[in-house]
Amino acid sequence: MRIPTYLQRRWMRWLEGLWTRGEALLNRVLTPAFNPFYHLGTLALFLLMVLAVSGVYLTVFYRPGATRAYETTLGISQTTLGLWMRTIHRYAADGLLLVVVLHALKMFLSERFAAARWVAWLTGWLLTLLIWVIGVMGYWLPWDQTAQWITEFLVQVLGPSMALTFLGPDVASKSFAFFVIVLFLHIFLSVLILLGFLLHILRLSRPRWLAPRWLMVQAGLALTLLAVMAPAYLEPKADFSRILDRATVDWFYLAFLPLSERWGAGFWWGVIAVLVVLIALPWLLPDRHAGPARIVEHLCTGCGLGALKCPYQAIELVPRGEESAFKFMAAIRPNLCVGCGLCLGTCAVISIDLDARPTQDFLQEVRQAVAQAKQHGDPVFLVVTCQRHLALGSLPVPSPTMPAAISQRVVLKGGEVSFVLVALPCVGMLNPEWIRPFLQEGGVQGVGVLSCPTQDCGFREGPFWLAQNLKYRRNLLAQNFFWLEAAPGERQSFLRLLRALRGEPHAALRASQQITQVLETREGRRFPRAVWRLAATFLAVMLLFGVSWTAIQPVERTVPPSGLRVLMAHTGQIKSVEGELSEAMQTKLPPGVTASQVLGGERYPVHLRLEVDGQVVLERTYEPSGLRREGLAYAFENLALKPGIHQIRLSLMDDGRTWRVVFNDRVDVTPGSVLTLIFDDEQGRFILVPAFGSSP
Repeated sequence: MRIPTYLQRRWMRWLEGLWTRGEALLNRVLTPAFNPFYHLGTLALFLLMVLAVSGVYLTVFYRPGATRAYETTLGISQTTLGLWMRTIHRYAADGLLLVVVLHALKMFLSERFAAARWVAWLTGWLLTLLIWVIGVMGYWLPWDQTAQWITEFLVQVLGPSMALTFLGPDVASKSFAFFVIVLFLHIFLSVLILLGFLLHILRLSRPRWLAPRWLMVQAGLALTLLAVMAPAYLEPKADFSRILDRATVDWFYLAFLPLSERWGAGFWWGVIAVLVVLIALPWLLPDRHAGPARIVEHLCTGCGLGALKCPYQAIELVPRGEESAFKFMAAIRPNLCVGCGLCLGTCAVISIDLDARPTQDFLQEVRQAVAQAKQHGDPVFLVVTCQRHLALGSLPVPSPTMPAAISQRVVLKGGEVSFVLVALPCVGMLNPEWIRPFLQEGGVQGVGVLSCPTQDCGFREGPFWLAQNLKYRRNLLAQNFFWLEAAPGERQSFLRLLRALRGEPHAALRASQQITQVLETREGRRFPRAVWRLAATFLAVMLLFGVSWTAIQPVERTVPPSGLRVLMAHTGQIKSVEGELSEAMQTKLPPGVTASQVLGGERYPVHLRLEVDGQVVLERTYEPSGLRREGLAYAFENLALKPGIHQIRLSLMDDGRTWRVVFNDRVDVTPGSVLTLIFDDEQGRFILVPAFGSSP
């Protein structure tokens, strides 16, 4: 009987081992109970609450619109409380995205994304994308230089219609509706996050909503301290009459601005490819485990404990179809079962089996391994662990594809120790009734359990339910039984467990809150343990959120010294009429209205020719919009122009035959400025807008 695929993907286990070594390092200082990396999911929910509270405060004082957004945001920033709220809002947003990505990375490395967990994986990435979109909108609302860069990017993507909204002379009136829509979406999409989170935990039993109180307090203190140390001051106001050659960018949310300028469309194709692969991972790397569980119907009493303790709602109670002393029996939902075996550890009558690991065959392998170990004549110990510890190198085993039980010997200070290693998908699968015979009459001198930390079980609740199953076995705990919680990959933990089983006096023990016995060898601290750990955790959280501060950096842009923009929304002359009006209808037309104006039809494309100092720098044709090519022809051109005085001449043809001059004048271009020529339909010519898009 071999361990399933999780142990065989060695490249992923190598990456996961790097991650767990970092967690083990934190555990040495903080202990698993105070490790913030075991609470990334609930920490993200706490940061959402911080964003909601600070966001409500900012919304009360914020007013949308190009003429009011910056002034109201500046007014908020000029008060101590307002600046503090803005800064916390910004760092909490960065921290949220960072924590969510770290949480997703942890789930990926430990392969918690396939089978029954594909819904959580998919909704998690959709939530991440939604958080990113909301964050980008948040950077647009203050209407500062960062918002100016975002707007310039949107203009490049959405084209002339977007440019006419933000870059024309009446930007205040035209853009107000857009400001309102962005503000509404910034708030409304935040509400959708709650719905997305409910879908994220849809298949989880007993989901954890709140982070531990110590972590929430320390995260709040860390954000407050960062807000005091590095306030988020407002950037200068957006001014589209000036070249934006330098802006402050939050690399968590706005990295696309400099990267898309450098790499163009290739950057976005790369992003799309990565997202497609991430979303498809549950099917690209399917989870093949020892399950699904199966019910031995004639043994099942319908007690409901298996359904209660299943972490993924894979067991339900159904009415029995035949006559029986019991009204219900357990039924398995195979598509939700992850093969953890927690239901086996609970069942007193052993009426549940894993499909690929029948209980009787498994116990027979353990008996054979114990008999083999006893041949050495030394005391034999039984060590039970999970597949994560086995795969990540916590134990000295020859191969990650070992059988369910194997006899091993290891050298310690006092000599060799014989032990039988039992590998389970999760320690929660360990049924206390399995090990009682080995301790009482099977020749085993002691039993040790090496598990993941309670807060970091690969199947969410294994150590917790093992503790509950042991709670009423006081006679079992009174024997040579030890339990050590440790980060997978920490080999010293296994050696400490063996020393404790052998009875070495320096292996000090303490009882945990869940009737577990955890090794504790660190002594001689100068401060009380709780104070020390809380202080160390605070530093860890500060380091985590400190990354948010370093992500906000100024970026220099490669831009021309000055420029000229040409904007146009114009309809060409009617090219063909789709029908003819009757004589009776023609007599009813108002004065000055022709049949072609009523019936419509295809229009001529609009041709533009731009000459600078007598040299043609642009000549282009713009096709009419609409299905029948009867709409406006849009143009948006952004040209580099050297500082100085230039003769600008624009010619236009909209009837397919005649060019006419629509602008001809000398303009003075100052360094760093941008001039704009916008077509005025009423005057039939281009007009110069020097204060391009700036608020009065």
